Amino acid sequence: MESGRKSPSAGQADFMQPPRLATPRVVPPVRVDPDGVAGPRPGEARGGRWRRTSPGLYVPSGAEFDQPAQRIVEAGGHLGAFGGVSGWASLHLAGADWFGGRDLHGQELPVLVAVGPGRQCPEHPGAAFTRHRIAETEVVLRSGVRCLNVHRALLDEIYQLRSLKRAVAAIDMVLHAELTSRSRLQRWLRTVPRTYGLPLMRQALRLSADRVESPRETALRLVWTLDADLPTPLCNAELYDAAGRFLARPDLFSPELGLAGEYDGAHHFTAEQRRRDLAREDRLRDHGIEVVTVVAGELSAPGEVVGRLRAAAARAERRRRSGQWQLRPTPDLDAVVNARLAAGSAADAPLRCDLSAPSGPERAR
Repeated sequence: MESGRKSPSAGQADFMQPPRLATPRVVPPVRVDPDGVAGPRPGEARGGRWRRTSPGLYVPSGAEFDQPAQRIVEAGGHLGAFGGVSGWASLHLAGADWFGGRDLHGQELPVLVAVGPGRQCPEHPGAAFTRHRIAETEVVLRSGVRCLNVHRALLDEIYQLRSLKRAVAAIDMVLHAELTSRSRLQRWLRTVPRTYGLPLMRQALRLSADRVESPRETALRLVWTLDADLPTPLCNAELYDAAGRFLARPDLFSPELGLAGEYDGAHHFTAEQRRRDLAREDRLRDHGIEVVTVVAGELSAPGEVVGRLRAAAARAERRRRSGQWQLRPTPDLDAVVNARLAAGSAADAPLRCDLSAPSGPERAR
């Protein structure tokens, strides 16, 4: 597990709110106003109390901002009646926790702004522009900014990533935030004509999984299945002993092998957390389950992890004891998410919302 926060157990899922970010505190940029009502007067805009975000637009320099949401709002503040923020930035404003606007090295990613074909791309530092065709039905409002809806923003993000494993992680995290459901995304993809990023997105969706709670869990699962060639594991399944007492909720678990996998991020290095981790591993091993723990950095060169997984699978096969553990039935997560979305917990405040009736955009290749 990458962080101390875990989603609710499967039995609690129907009663919990979707795991999304809170609405950010942002200040939309405004234009100069000679009367000083809707924006700064010309002289004020040149002073230290206002900061220029792009040509003709300003925000108060002392305002309290939430990042990266403020950066996104400023990049999209000049869109007017066309285009929209897309990719990671749109997904972040929709509430997806793991789209924070930084690459694997911690460097800021540009805000992707879709302006449509034949339009001038306005000047803005920190923004990247695309002229792929946009359907007005794909545009929604988030934090007062025109954004492309969840499905289209995810497609644009995957096109930018150009990596199968990272595309799988992106889909996993959108599903984790319950911005859409697997069945809705599948239906939408069936309506999309051949276009950029579509083959990669379809391939990534086939490899994605429900109940994944961090990109590193995705990375470990893909090493497990694609590199080590082990049976596809369950994600964050609850394990109980024969008497029905809770044992653990490992990141990955293979019932066929009796093998559990954990990814331990930096917070696991504290003495108290390590004590809890070791106690959990002992409980699992006492009930015939082998455990492999992977720590930060190991997945960047997965060869050693593959060897450890295969060795652990062989040990699990030799020592597995039937009847020592059990899985509880879990509700259909896709049905749970669809019910929540139908009840009004959708992420998009629409000009038109993509989550109620998926439809394909008309878009050039």
